[in-house]
Amino acid sequence: MRISVFRAGIHAAVFALSVYTGCGFAQTAPEVDSSSRFRDPVDNQFDIGSFLEKPRHFLPVPVVITEPAVGFGGGIFGLFLQPRRDAGKEGWARPNMSTLGLAATENGTQLGLAADSRRWLDGRLRTLAGLGAGKINLDFYGAAVDLPTPAQKLGYSLEFTGAVMQVNWQLAADSPWIVGMRYVYADVDPTLRDQPSSPQATDRARVRVSAPTAVLEFDTRDNIFTPTRGIYTETSYLVSRETLGSSDDFERFGQIVLAWRRLPHAVTLGARLDYAWSSEGTPFFMLPYIPMRGVAAMRYQGDQMAALELEARWQFKGRWSLVAFGGAGGTQTDRSSVSNSQGVGSGGVGFRYELARKFGLHAGVDVAASPGEQALYLQVGSAWFRP
Repeated sequence: MRISVFRAGIHAAVFALSVYTGCGFAQTAPEVDSSSRFRDPVDNQFDIGSFLEKPRHFLPVPVVITEPAVGFGGGIFGLFLQPRRDAGKEGWARPNMSTLGLAATENGTQLGLAADSRRWLDGRLRTLAGLGAGKINLDFYGAAVDLPTPAQKLGYSLEFTGAVMQVNWQLAADSPWIVGMRYVYADVDPTLRDQPSSPQATDRARVRVSAPTAVLEFDTRDNIFTPTRGIYTETSYLVSRETLGSSDDFERFGQIVLAWRRLPHAVTLGARLDYAWSSEGTPFFMLPYIPMRGVAAMRYQGDQMAALELEARWQFKGRWSLVAFGGAGGTQTDRSSVSNSQGVGSGGVGFRYELARKFGLHAGVDVAASPGEQALYLQVGSAWFRP
């Protein structure tokens, strides 16, 4: 029943867009069978690839939020995909894309985001730009907010504006190695959301981050949306300095390794390894945390974090897949005032439908759980998406 509802919803949303004209929506063509634009000539199945490749057409992505950290909510994002036709198959696997949207949740979280990822010079130069603003209400635990035990928490409202700009350069035309520089700017005003349980807790000073980040990537994925083979790694080192306009001096290192391998019987096995470290002086909301499905964001934070998640996807019939995943992670904090370690495991199941064959784009739903938490995620592309 859940699969049927999801499929019908996508049909309805895309068909509704196709009958509008102007203002960036699809242009109608009375002489053409409107259903044919949503059928793949290869297998005659529902597919929105031919629709999305047209200028000004976009995929409306409903955001169903059940993230335990912010509660129930929703929103809508428009995803624009523009294949680089002169790059052949690679231009579909790594298209130019843009997104714009709004979201809100029951605990008062509100945010708006816009982003654009684009490739130039035969794909060797890539630019990424993003803007965001809003208010996020989150609970922070233990050492992250100078509380004596990991189970204690403080609720903060983070009013923010932010921007990110990144430029990457592929070292050679066929090389998987990519070097880049990312610049992060954020202005964050943290205020206590409710009566603190700790008498020393107060509103925190406004934080301004102005930080360049060196980036090294390795990428052999067959596509960026739902890979079936290949490896992606990102090594990053962020340096925040008052001389660059930040309010605090701190550093942050991150290492991500993603890998996929195609197995017999239409099974794809994936793995994600995540490690992060931050120095003294890092703002509490930028401390590393365990980023896994089913685990509340910011619930497990520390000066260091490591996590491993595995996923198996079985494309059992045509475009339909079943997904199972699970993992575990831990954090470590060693300071003069506090020292502790935490760990958590999570897992879940889901399904996917191959929504746009040319792009390699699958979409579906995941249900995940960890001790004391459950969550549902609407996934468009991989849960570990990297543009």
